[in-house]
Amino acid sequence: MAHDENRPSKHYDTVSGIKVKHTRVPKFLKSIYVILAGWAAYYAITATTINDRTDAVTPVEVTAEAGKEIFNTSCAGCHAVTTQRLVGPGLAGVKDRLGDQELENVLHNGRPQRGMPAPPSLGLNDDQIRALKLYLDTLK
Repeated sequence: MAHDENRPSKHYDTVSGIKVKHTRVPKFLKSIYVILAGWAAYYAITATTINDRTDAVTPVEVTAEAGKEIFNTSCAGCHAVTTQRLVGPGLAGVKDRLGDQELENVLHNGRPQRGMPAPPSLGLNDDQIRALKLYLDTLK
């Protein structure tokens, strides 16, 4: 008796011209699925978040010298210490231009409408922002 290709086999279906066999999932794979699901549930319940940006920051002295280092690593890419405009405005005399309260506001909230991110979003903590403000106060 010849095999008829149009007649479906007991163990195969044809999907897009490809024979697909119906088999059961092996028991060892089922146990691996159960173990992985259990591990994922345990991990989801017990895991704690890690914020590498703020947790790894060493305490900083709140001084103008520390603020200068912070400026050089976090701000100098966009701002000059002179009146020269780079991506952002030059910061010479910024305290006189903005006033103490507005400078404090910009250092904590940035100026998103003008493209300046908030320094905390750059990973700066409150002590670093205070040190940065002390440094900016020295720029005349």
